[in-house]
Amino acid sequence: MWKAPDPKRRLRDRALLLTGFAGGFRRSELAGFDLRDLSFTAEGLVLFVAGSKTDQERRGEEVGIQAVPTSPLCAVTAVSVWLAARGDMPGPLFCRIDRGGHLTYSLDGRRQSIDTKTVARPVKRVIKGTGLAEGEFSGHSLRAGMMTAADRKGVPLEAAMQHGRWKDARTARGYRRHSSLWQGNFTGKLLAD
Repeated sequence: MWKAPDPKRRLRDRALLLTGFAGGFRRSELAGFDLRDLSFTAEGLVLFVAGSKTDQERRGEEVGIQAVPTSPLCAVTAVSVWLAARGDMPGPLFCRIDRGGHLTYSLDGRRQSIDTKTVARPVKRVIKGTGLAEGEFSGHSLRAGMMTAADRKGVPLEAAMQHGRWKDARTARGYRRHSSLWQGNFTGKLLAD
């Protein structure tokens, strides 16, 4: 029997999902964020990605997520609410939570970070509630979903690539799921009577 996650876990998972989608983050990036990697500005939220698959020199990059306070899907609001529950103790942004709903600590007294598998669990939980094929989605679906949504909204590929930190246009195009192919497509009219 499925049991709803405890309130603290729901807040963390909501912030995790919305941040992952809005930022086009990889699972490893989400699991690796520390509280010190985050800052708020008048425009929204800035997350510092210390290193990633496409940043082998580990120079790091900042990713901005705009606040949309009128939207129930605002990642900035979700992170703010999560931080109020999490507290301001240094350590991982997205902390591990035990079955009792408590933040877990390592032997040295630091909060424990989630692992990359933890990113997939809330994705699958949300998908399960929609009736879609749960097995077709993973933590990586947040990144792919950002690119697909950007494409559907008419965001130029170059802008989406920069935001998602893709270096290769061919790879980035593979994430678009071809949604823009059908916007304004006239080929059906060529064959219509």
